[in-house]
Amino acid sequence: MSVIRFSDYRPDATGCENALPVFDSALQALRDEGASEFVIDPGVYLMRDQAAVELFNKVLSLEDESEDAGTIFRMNRPYVKGLDLSGLSGVTINARGATLLCEGIMEPVCINGSRDLLLQGLSIRYARPPFTQGVIFSVKEGYYDVQLDPDTPLTSGASNCRIAFWDPYRKRLAPFQRKPVQNNEIIAPGILRIHAQADPRYRYGTAIIYHTFHSRPAVFINNSSNITIKDVTIYNHPGMGVLGNHSRNITMRGLRVVPIPGKKLSTNTDATHFTNCRGTVEFENCIFSRMGDDATNIHNYYYHIKRDGTDPSSAFLKVEVTTHSLLPDCPEEGDSMEIVDYSTMNVICTRKVVKVENDIPNLRCFVTFDAPLPESEKELAAVNVSALPSVVMRGCHISTHRARGVLIKTRNVLVENCTIEETLLPAIHIGVEKYWDEGPGSENVTIRGNRFVGCGYGGSCSGVLINCECDDHGQSRVHNNIVIENNVIENEEYIPDVLISGAKKVVLRGNLFSAPLEKAVAYKDCERVIIER
Repeated sequence: MSVIRFSDYRPDATGCENALPVFDSALQALRDEGASEFVIDPGVYLMRDQAAVELFNKVLSLEDESEDAGTIFRMNRPYVKGLDLSGLSGVTINARGATLLCEGIMEPVCINGSRDLLLQGLSIRYARPPFTQGVIFSVKEGYYDVQLDPDTPLTSGASNCRIAFWDPYRKRLAPFQRKPVQNNEIIAPGILRIHAQADPRYRYGTAIIYHTFHSRPAVFINNSSNITIKDVTIYNHPGMGVLGNHSRNITMRGLRVVPIPGKKLSTNTDATHFTNCRGTVEFENCIFSRMGDDATNIHNYYYHIKRDGTDPSSAFLKVEVTTHSLLPDCPEEGDSMEIVDYSTMNVICTRKVVKVENDIPNLRCFVTFDAPLPESEKELAAVNVSALPSVVMRGCHISTHRARGVLIKTRNVLVENCTIEETLLPAIHIGVEKYWDEGPGSENVTIRGNRFVGCGYGGSCSGVLINCECDDHGQSRVHNNIVIENNVIENEEYIPDVLISGAKKVVLRGNLFSAPLEKAVAYKDCERVIIER
């Protein structure tokens, strides 16, 4: 076995001015020699790029209004990569005890076009956390004052796209302030006055100011297969944690997305997110806590159909990709696509792709199917059901974050022996979200042996929500064959433990609910909901 050690290229890199170019040299040597293992010695490695630092400074100060939270993450924008593991095959990255300390907005780890790769032991965090945090010490009519943490300084007029509050009494994230508040000012050293209303109950709690919704992810997996992320920790990041796109077989064992001590936020958005993947996405003994959004979201996209006009078997398919990977998720020849009524998301028929011509700049592709598309006066959409991974999640702990624990928009799913507690929205959401064009309807989902505690306090349901967000909810029947069994749901709010709509064949058995059955389970617009005590 050929081994490349990082320390052979810069023995004093721990604590040095910048380790990023050293990593580039060491990884190039690994490629040149065809080595099978890359050892990153224990230590803290500063990853600094001037362009990344300047971008972060612009975002923080609004020095350049073209560089705000809504524009830093866009297609074809150059970005900085940290540990670039692209194109590797059959390689183990052994980084136990090693931390990447990032400066500026970057993509700390890139895995693109790689095969049979193991990344283990690495930690990722930012020298200046990618959010601002401080204690709310005064709440008045029309404004509140925040004593900023010393490591997250700001200037007057600093950008924010969302402000979250940490409830000092319930010790959890509270519902957040959705609209940006640009009218803020430094009234004394380290004290920020925010001209907006805050709940007086949050006095002596914490304000968490987001400066980005999305950026490049902390770990990007694209066009790769058989990738294992083991014992990796992401402490904070100005976007998502692990993002998988157009890849096959991704395994996470002991992945932790958790805040550094003293901070109330880890990643600004999802801990993990997977689009257009195949094979299996597997989670084992992972810990996700205090993210700005879901612990995981696994889905594909609905394509808008524009008919060719000459060939009834051909059409342009277009999807607006504005988040996640910023790469168009085009189908491949041989894929099966479900054609759906866009008002209900119900499946009309299935067609096989026989030819694809990609038009990447315009986020669309021209597809020829094996049979004519159905005639319909209603708007139709298509979703690629060949690019839906099965999912296994076992023994994971998800806690105290802003949205859903597990968001399922795929098929053949098992979630078992997990603990999910105090998520703002339901512990598990099986859903179609038309607003994001994310789906499809889920099938063959088993949720068993889990414990859901105090979830959904900002939503309509605590434990498991099954629904379809579309124009005609009453006619939607998109989910099929869902089993919810032997779970314990402890719900402190006056909302259902399980709320079901838009589904066929849902079985509940052996669950312990927090209220009598008639209050714990609610359903409508369903077929065959079976409840076994």
